[in-house]
Amino acid sequence: MASVRRLVLLICLALVAVACGGGDDADTAETTTSTTEAPATTTAAPETTTTEAETTTTTTEAPGPTGPVWPLTGVPIGGDEPGEPVHPAVVVKISNNDAIARSVLRGLDEADIVFEERIEQQATRFATVFHSQLPTEVGSVRSARTSDIDIVANLNGPIFAFSGANNGVLNQVRAADRDGVLVMACEDCGNSQFSLLPDFRRPNATVVDTLALLDEAPDDAGPPSAIYDYSNNVAELGEPSVGVQIAAAAAANFIWSEADNGWLRFQAREPHITRDDVQLAPQNVIVMTTQYLPSQIDASSVDAITIGSREVVVYSNGHRVEGIWTRETAADGYTLTTADGEIIGLAPGQTWVSMTPAGTSSELSAADAAVFTN
Repeated sequence: MASVRRLVLLICLALVAVACGGGDDADTAETTTSTTEAPATTTAAPETTTTEAETTTTTTEAPGPTGPVWPLTGVPIGGDEPGEPVHPAVVVKISNNDAIARSVLRGLDEADIVFEERIEQQATRFATVFHSQLPTEVGSVRSARTSDIDIVANLNGPIFAFSGANNGVLNQVRAADRDGVLVMACEDCGNSQFSLLPDFRRPNATVVDTLALLDEAPDDAGPPSAIYDYSNNVAELGEPSVGVQIAAAAAANFIWSEADNGWLRFQAREPHITRDDVQLAPQNVIVMTTQYLPSQIDASSVDAITIGSREVVVYSNGHRVEGIWTRETAADGYTLTTADGEIIGLAPGQTWVSMTPAGTSSELSAADAAVFTN
């Protein structure tokens, strides 16, 4: 049944594309012999189609999308007769430990949402959510962490893919699988969708086929609901911004690019690009102030607290707005509001969520941004 459902889904996604187009062992530094590879196949992102509103004596704005949208991007699904999505989300843990890990990167630009979480020694790792696009090669895949269970718990039982975990975390993920919070898929568990890149060594060589991972979904699996609002009002609520810097083991910078309609990401002062030479440029950046506590399973790691309420700064359409993020339970989405209680709505597109400790982000000046973009 799962294979048949996957085949039907692949055909449907292809038609849409035509119509509209804590932790693991310590990392060890290793070298590569070659990084030149052919681009992986992926289902294409649906394009947004708009029509201009007709005018008589006054001018009116073109209406927003009236048909179904992808729940985790707010982008219209498209097609002549678009239907509601039926397949579950796929979450993949992706490495960001060092320059070698970044050289292996593929697929991150096609994610709907990227959650960037802290691990040991102020390094970060990505819990990367795929739904509107399902690349056939995503990596490099790394270990699960305790924080991940709450992070994915509002995605309606997503497939959760990882490579490696210590016994304590592995037991927690298995329990979450039994409870229906997620569907576990891991390289060490015998799942066939994982493979090794011939030109890289472990721990950076593992990649996974997210489309093939749908075979792991139970017959009653369904799509996620939206976990953010996409009313696209940051420019109305906030003020112009050129970008933000986030301190970590390797500092990250997001700089607004009108030409790219996104926030160009730089890490360790270099463009953060995939192996397909695509610079990461999400439409939204959420700097989510996050409390971290020492992990009870691994003393060298930390756990992110993603339930509760703390400060947030949302970046969208070349603007920023400050506010509060709230999430009452792990099953709930995130409510973003201004100090006056107005809902902060994201722009349709990819969202990057930087789960940062208090005091680790700072606004960039035009001169700061020019250092990266000139």
